Amino acid sequence: MNTEKSNSKKVYLALGVLLAVLGFIVGAQFQLTPPSDSNLLPDPQVTGTDAATSLKEESVYAMNVVVSHVPFWEDTRAIWSKIDSNYNGVRTIFGGPKSTDAQKQIDEILTLISKGIDGLIVAPADSAALTPVIDKAVQEGIPVITYLVDSPKSNRMTYISSELETASYRAAQSLVDESFDSGKVIIVYAQAGNEEQEARRRGYERFVADHPELEIVGTVQDNYSEEEGAKKIKALLVRHPDIKYIFGSNSRSAIGAVTALKEFGAGPGQVKIIGWDSDIDVLDRIKDGWVQRSVFQKSSYMTNLMFSILQSTNKSHLYPHNRSFEENGVPAVPTEIVVPITLITPETVNGYYPKS
Repeated sequence: MNTEKSNSKKVYLALGVLLAVLGFIVGAQFQLTPPSDSNLLPDPQVTGTDAATSLKEESVYAMNVVVSHVPFWEDTRAIWSKIDSNYNGVRTIFGGPKSTDAQKQIDEILTLISKGIDGLIVAPADSAALTPVIDKAVQEGIPVITYLVDSPKSNRMTYISSELETASYRAAQSLVDESFDSGKVIIVYAQAGNEEQEARRRGYERFVADHPELEIVGTVQDNYSEEEGAKKIKALLVRHPDIKYIFGSNSRSAIGAVTALKEFGAGPGQVKIIGWDSDIDVLDRIKDGWVQRSVFQKSSYMTNLMFSILQSTNKSHLYPHNRSFEENGVPAVPTEIVVPITLITPETVNGYYPKS
């Protein structure tokens, strides 16, 4: 009996030591491992409103763009959505007016500010009109980046865009060098007051000024609408049936030009057309000979770049820790970042179609 009691005591003692050791190991794991950011992130399956309420540490970044429904924004919207789904603790919002209505865009941005977003990207409908609401966002502690269209008098952090005047100048130079046609030119751009569109128009005007064999006989404002552009271009064709070039400045200008020429009875290549961006119908018109050039902007790259800047700002990673830049008002990023364009031509157009 004594032997059995002694053995039982040994078993209990061994179990006690084992449990104590396990308790120490488990306890050490939970007490000594500091919480990392990944431990504070929400379930990656939680999205939208549920995600916003599931974790106070969530970062919400909004992008608000002019004429948000046009095909040009598809690449930007897709990348912006992937950021939302691929980064835990980050939510992205994409929006903007479907027209060039600056007041509607202002109202949308005011709503975003009231919700307490952590960063804002804006492609302004009107550069001057959007300045006060951009400044309000900055005053609320929200960093703002202008995208493609600038608001230069605002307190935005930086302006990220492709080439503007140089892009249209390069496109015109490429086309004229190839065709060697002198004659009359129509310029198509979206609207006055839009910094981006006015810069592209100026690039074309500067090119024509440098080439006396060319003459601008009309400048069309199409408000990003191929229907409006076609109507105005056709009226100019009636007055100037010997037009040689139509230089477009936005994603719908080439399609408006093609529509006008078809209604006027012209054929592919009879008038040389420069478009902008890589909308599928623009690519199709390059393949069938109606459009000779289109300017391609690296919108996917620019979208990732803007997110990186906002996220680095929000997480206080933008300034080096061993410098006193921020305390002394030294900008962490350039006030403007210009990304070079490429030209879409009949020889390269197949590379710009989406993968099937």
